[in-house]
Amino acid sequence: MSEFLAIGDLVVRKSHNADVVFKVVSLNDGIALLRGICLRVMADAPLSDLVKVTSDYEKMQREHFEMLKRQIG
Repeated sequence: MSEFLAIGDLVVRKSHNADVVFKVVSLNDGIALLRGICLRVMADAPLSDLVKVTSDYEKMQREHFEMLKRQIG
């Protein structure tokens, strides 16, 4: 994953069911420092836990919101 991941890429974390979209702030020794896009939050994650967001951001946000609505009930 690391060869395809760069600072500024948008990602979600597999281990958290892609619940928050993050921007990669830094990469260091197999760990990415992440900053939330829609939420004011920072996290770190192993590169193996990240999925790069490749779709149009607005479309992705709509799909993500619909998924969360389905999960709530």
